[in-house]
Amino acid sequence: MKHRLMDLLACPIDKSWPLKLEIAEEVKTLEKISIPLQNEQTEVVCNYYCNFLQFQLVEISDNGEERIKEIDEIKKHVSLKDCQECFKIEIQSGKLYCSHDENHQFDIKESIPVMLTEQQLKEIYGRKRK
Repeated sequence: MKHRLMDLLACPIDKSWPLKLEIAEEVKTLEKISIPLQNEQTEVVCNYYCNFLQFQLVEISDNGEERIKEIDEIKKHVSLKDCQECFKIEIQSGKLYCSHDENHQFDIKESIPVMLTEQQLKEIYGRKRK
């Protein structure tokens, strides 16, 4: 799993965003990684949230309206060079936590976030999975 995915993931139970990430194991490649095209509005790869540097690129009002932060403010915190470093990291294992209820937690196993509730795991496997 890449840090970049944190820009997109929300809690499947209560839809809160962004999630919190606890990394148990990660691997960093030494080679240069090509990154996707930058977002024209943020001028970096992520659209809403840079988990690598823990910086929210948009402000969301109480009524749900999104406003992208000023480019000068974003540039003080995040650059395309940071995106290049971020894309070199592969998160092998860890946990994702809901930002509103830390009882909502999801494992990352073999680089894959398992975003299933306990009920879904029970339905699939017939018991709680460890």
